[in-house]
Amino acid sequence: MSHTISEQRRRNPQPFLSICIPQHNRTSFLLRCLESISSQSFSDFEVCVSDDNSNDGRTAEIVNYLRSSGLDYAFAQNATNIRYDGNLRAAISLSSGRYCLLMGNDDCFANDRALDEIHEEITNHENVGVFIANFADYETRVVTKRVLHTWLYVGSPRVAASHFRNMAFVSGLVLVREKAMEHSTDKWDGSEMYQMFIGCRILAQGFNLLESELVPVLKDIRISGEEVDRAITRPRVSPCPIVERRMPLASLGRVVCGAIEPFLRPGDRAIPVLVFAQIMVFNYGYWILEYRRVQSWRFAAGLCLGLRPRNSLSGVAMPMFAKVSLMWLYCLVALIGLTTPLWLFDKLYDSLYHMAKSVVSRRVE
Repeated sequence: MSHTISEQRRRNPQPFLSICIPQHNRTSFLLRCLESISSQSFSDFEVCVSDDNSNDGRTAEIVNYLRSSGLDYAFAQNATNIRYDGNLRAAISLSSGRYCLLMGNDDCFANDRALDEIHEEITNHENVGVFIANFADYETRVVTKRVLHTWLYVGSPRVAASHFRNMAFVSGLVLVREKAMEHSTDKWDGSEMYQMFIGCRILAQGFNLLESELVPVLKDIRISGEEVDRAITRPRVSPCPIVERRMPLASLGRVVCGAIEPFLRPGDRAIPVLVFAQIMVFNYGYWILEYRRVQSWRFAAGLCLGLRPRNSLSGVAMPMFAKVSLMWLYCLVALIGLTTPLWLFDKLYDSLYHMAKSVVSRRVE
């Protein structure tokens, strides 16, 4: 990894947590995030910020804040822009802690005991490789319950295949550092789900998953006069031809299957089918409807073309009957996504979300 700027202050050679933050241009939001880190009552941690060649001219503000904060930290700026997956990997590579706690640069901690609570949960359980908790909206404090029950799941490919969707939101996700470094790869760069690959690989290898009802993170910091650029909020495409739109979502199943594949046993042939069935029902359906809302029906139709099984299933080994079944499931989901009234989607969203969690989040003794 090539860096133009790199500096650190480390007084503890191996803290319990390394808070790893990939950064690009959202400096005001990052500074607010760092303020929430500075206020923590827990102290056995370091901050690791990898700046992806930001061009907002505010790098010195970040460095000066870290220098004056009193925190242990490592900061590096990439010589070129390597985008999200590579930059998250770069942030992890700066770490020296027992665990890496991943944070988006526009999210923050919910209170000054958030790290204390995470530390307590992890140390009260054995062989934790991945920790996942809930999060709340920064402004409204409405909680998103991606975790329904605090529970320790014994790591296996099936557990990874049943819980991977809870790793889509990166902030607050904790990974055992040694294994995150061991499984480092650029194979899935461009998927925008590098944390999901690492988390699933660690679980499939046999490390336990601890899911907690804690709410340590606030999502989407709001700052007056500033707005975070997101694909979902970009201007409508007009005119909008119906053309195949290949988005990172099409690679999601391959990322998860690639993570668990080395640990599959002969009796695990159905696990890749489980992965894709969840993605088609819960992820594809949601995003088709969401892009109808924020873009147009024609844009969503192009997304459907990009998500076709010939794209999403490419290179994944599974029996032919399973591929045919998934093809029919895809067609059904696409039809529902393109025809369901948006008012009905809005009305049923919360119920469908919680039903989705209860369907796949089964306790594993």
